[in-house]
Amino acid sequence: MKIGLAGLPMSGKTSIFNMATRAKAQTRDYLAQTDEINNGIIKVPDARIDHLVTIFKPKKTTYATVEFTDIPGISNAESKSASKTLANIRICDAVMLVVRLFASEEIPHIHNRIDPAADLEELCLEFIFSDLEMVTNKIERLNKEMKAGKKPELVKELELMENLKKVLEENRFISEIELTDEQEHSLRCYRFLTQKPLLLVGNCSDDQFKNESDPVVAAFKQACQQRNWSPMLISAATEMEISALSPEEEAIFLEEYGIKESGRNRLISEAYRLLNYISFLTVGEDEVRAWPLQRGTSAQKSAGKIHSDIERGFIRAEVVAYKDFVAKGTMAAVKAAGLARLEGKEYIVEDGDIINFRFNV
Repeated sequence: MKIGLAGLPMSGKTSIFNMATRAKAQTRDYLAQTDEINNGIIKVPDARIDHLVTIFKPKKTTYATVEFTDIPGISNAESKSASKTLANIRICDAVMLVVRLFASEEIPHIHNRIDPAADLEELCLEFIFSDLEMVTNKIERLNKEMKAGKKPELVKELELMENLKKVLEENRFISEIELTDEQEHSLRCYRFLTQKPLLLVGNCSDDQFKNESDPVVAAFKQACQQRNWSPMLISAATEMEISALSPEEEAIFLEEYGIKESGRNRLISEAYRLLNYISFLTVGEDEVRAWPLQRGTSAQKSAGKIHSDIERGFIRAEVVAYKDFVAKGTMAAVKAAGLARLEGKEYIVEDGDIINFRFNV
């Protein structure tokens, strides 16, 4: 689960990376851009795990994790470094696109203006042109292969690529169109930039965060809405300072300023949701743990997250909904109330299911 932070240079990507990971990566100067990539593994905040730990008092606690990778800014599309940057974004599972909203004399914008709509369009076009080049090259290769004989699989692939080319030439993303499961599967190897799950982050000032009617904020939101994207606002400079506090100091700070949830937690939780992931839980005195998996995964496949032997020898899953456990307080009370269920291998695991797998190998 790797999420790439992408954007123009000087947009604040590294500040957001530091905020999310609590790292101290060096922020970059546009005139001294490097190919260095920062990586960090982040625990996904989960109040359910926090509560279960107070009940079971385990020897070990394990949260779900997400990997963030801070990729150098996208600029000068003709350069080798730009191609390398796009290639690094391509290998990520999802993209967090950071767009600058704040003004600063100390941190100049690379185009000497604050225009989030123009910045967003520039980034979108970079993604579209990169994918269009791949699609066009593939069409040329398919046409050459077709000269040797019209194989049905080549005809289908060519039709798909021609459709993708049309979409991209219309300044649209591949993610905007409906694809069959078969088409989705056939496109996985390409890792198209415009097909990836996308999270839009507006890096704003404190005043902009408090005032959503700010004209720059409004322009950013309107540009996102035109592509049917839902953005979130983060004041990275302030949030980076908050993330440097101890958990106790952070809680006091948030309460004092009436902030319900830190930008860091909002960002991580949204990134987890972006990947369409949920967590099932296992509990006991040895360990309380969140196991990440894609929404829609069966019980038997979920068992394989723990160990392949459990998946292979799967018999039943003993399932308790987290809310039922909280309502009753103990597993014994849950079972006495008839709220513990035995589910078969085709059961689709729900977010927050507490599961004990029965298996035999």
